[in-house]
Amino acid sequence: MTGEKTHLFKLSVSVAFISVSIIAFQLSLIQILSIVQWYHFAYMIISVALLGFGAAGTFISLFRISLLKNIGSLLPIFMLLSGLFMALSVSVSQSELFRFDSYKLFFDFSNVWQLVLSYIVFFLPFFFGALSIGLIFVKHVKNIGTLYFANMLGSGIGGLVAVMLMWFFMPEKLPAFISFLACFAGLLIIPRKLRSGFSIFISIVIAALVYLYINPGELHLSEYKPLSKTLNLPGSKIIMEESSPYGLIDVVQSSHIRYAPGLSIKFPGTVAVNNAVFNNGNWYGALIPFGKDSIDYFKHTTEYFPYLINKRKDVLILGAGTGRRITSAIKSNASTITAVEQNKAVTKLLMNELAGEVDSVFNRKEVRPQNISPRTYLLKTSAKFDLISLPVIGSFGGSSGLFALQEQYDLTKEAFSEMWGRLNNDGVITVSTWIDYPYRKPLKILSTVTEMLYDRGINNADDFIAAIKNWNTITYTIKRTPFKDEEIKIIRDFCNEMNFDPVILPGIKADEREKFNKLQDKSFYLLIDRILASPEEREKLYSEYPFNIKPAIDDKPYFSQFLRWKSISQLSEFFGNQSVPFFEVGYILLYLTFIQILIFALILIILPLIKIGWRGGRKNWALIYFSGLGTGYMFIEIIFIQRFTLYFGNVIYAAAAVVSLMLISSGFGSLVSQKLQAKPNRLVGIIFLIIISLIIYTIFLSSLLKTTIIFTLPVKIIFTTLLIAPPAFIMGMPFPLGLRLLSELNESADGGQVPWAWGINGLFSVISVVLATIIAIEMGFVWVMIFAAGAYFSAMIICFKRN
Repeated sequence: MTGEKTHLFKLSVSVAFISVSIIAFQLSLIQILSIVQWYHFAYMIISVALLGFGAAGTFISLFRISLLKNIGSLLPIFMLLSGLFMALSVSVSQSELFRFDSYKLFFDFSNVWQLVLSYIVFFLPFFFGALSIGLIFVKHVKNIGTLYFANMLGSGIGGLVAVMLMWFFMPEKLPAFISFLACFAGLLIIPRKLRSGFSIFISIVIAALVYLYINPGELHLSEYKPLSKTLNLPGSKIIMEESSPYGLIDVVQSSHIRYAPGLSIKFPGTVAVNNAVFNNGNWYGALIPFGKDSIDYFKHTTEYFPYLINKRKDVLILGAGTGRRITSAIKSNASTITAVEQNKAVTKLLMNELAGEVDSVFNRKEVRPQNISPRTYLLKTSAKFDLISLPVIGSFGGSSGLFALQEQYDLTKEAFSEMWGRLNNDGVITVSTWIDYPYRKPLKILSTVTEMLYDRGINNADDFIAAIKNWNTITYTIKRTPFKDEEIKIIRDFCNEMNFDPVILPGIKADEREKFNKLQDKSFYLLIDRILASPEEREKLYSEYPFNIKPAIDDKPYFSQFLRWKSISQLSEFFGNQSVPFFEVGYILLYLTFIQILIFALILIILPLIKIGWRGGRKNWALIYFSGLGTGYMFIEIIFIQRFTLYFGNVIYAAAAVVSLMLISSGFGSLVSQKLQAKPNRLVGIIFLIIISLIIYTIFLSSLLKTTIIFTLPVKIIFTTLLIAPPAFIMGMPFPLGLRLLSELNESADGGQVPWAWGINGLFSVISVVLATIIAIEMGFVWVMIFAAGAYFSAMIICFKRN
């Protein structure tokens, strides 16, 4: 008996370590793919690679007897192979044969084969890792509660480990380091009688891991990423590189970098940009010194006029970036400047190593840096401001829909309402956006502001909004009170002096809008007027316009999601078939990912039925029950991450906290379930408790978090634990109990349904990640929670029928 307990303990520790390595590897791979490609492509590849869990369940179902017969030697081999392929993934995927460019997939089909090869490279570590976990579950299904606890505990710790390691390891080295954890899991369970025979294989694997850690392979960024384009400029080079959970930060030195949004064509000088900062290969901001050129530059931009019409003593800079707008506020004699910037790693560099590049603006006595998300700061603060400044929306030349799937809580209707509430009597909100074509961002930001004012009882929005443009940028300023005649005159005089055009201004005339800078498509002004006209005219425009320009709201915070499926044929006809994907590449990829996963999942679910049979047993029960658990659990996890991102003000720490708390709490629930009998009526009761808790959370969670957002961080962590742990604890019980019940009901059969059911749960977990995002974009986050309750309800009903 003691020997059995010792063996179970070693297996549990091994499962925990392989689980730590799998989750940590997944997060490190997302970081790497976000650097070399974009987050959306990383999302697509990882989703397909994670099908390794479903494939492992299918493989065990088909070859169960042979695998269990040789489980003693196979388990350590599979874990060692998982670690080896983790370490190989970077150098192999970045080799010439395997490397693909995401953008070329839409017009160069030779990249498709490289994409497929990349799928295989990233699939293998997950497949072998899941294969080892699945075999342990099947072999020791009677102790599934204990083993599933180890799996969930390891997975929860793995998320925290990955975030911590990102501070200390460069992205290309991290997978090789993590692979040692997987190998340790395998070494731990090598049977004593086989250790001598494994010695050569172990030596080869360890030697390979050490070599791959020392020589990880170079990361090759897509040629379409901003960093790649910048490095193509003569004399450009990376002078600093630093890794963090916020991304890989690169500082590039180049004498050819120019960044001057809203600059007047009458500006006589040059804007002195020393260097520029990039995060994960994407433009983050220019490092502009605090010199004479900065003064001249800012006073010649569209962003200057809010300072011109009134004194701005208390200024709030949201998304402070590299400090360009802080410098502008200082030069405009602001007394107090609150600079809110979520990326703590960049702010730390700008306050220390890079302080000289921006003349230490973050260290000045009037500047108060806040490392928190802008929206969270708005929810927490009770301070009032004379000016609230947002960063420039979009990028010059467009961003090809790269932010379509990104939650942008700073640009929702509720966010602007909170900004409005934080203004002094004569205070203003100012935001600039590049004038894209077809027109999208300038229209959506205006519709958001106009709807916000309408909700506050202001029907004449054009008395509270002023907008001016140069040849490629438009700056909106929203005032707490109507613009006065003297302020309107100042704006007009400023436009005439700088060759800007007023676009929205009380009493504006049509010929003023194109006095200096002419747009090729004049419909822009008609669209602006329709948004300002009336609620009925706005709704009519929303319905007719080929892009989605309705305001983003907190329940659907996807400001940059513009594509409408019903307009694709119209856009294809006008712009050409190959151009359409680049309007909304992230959105299109989401659906392509879902289709890919769905096809693979169906194959992996159906394939084992060839072996275990199509009829009899409890296949319908297993399919509905375990798919319901996988779908419901992932939907809830995604909702919790979304809700707690605003609460903590940091998506990285919110995700780490939510995922780790849920997995660890669920692990303890699984451990307790080991002492319970696996009966259908017990499952019905447990799932009913989960559904009730979901209903309560759907109604009260958002308001509860907004009420307690003022808490200090330690108190927030305690409060978050109290909120997440109880439902997650209960949610950890149905899966191990269901596997035990299925095992007991099929004792006389070949037992192939247990790995099949485990595979179904894994497959639907992966499907649910993508499906939840689709539901959130199309219907809103509340519906994700409703569908989560529905998924658990289906699992409860099927148990009720078996009762």
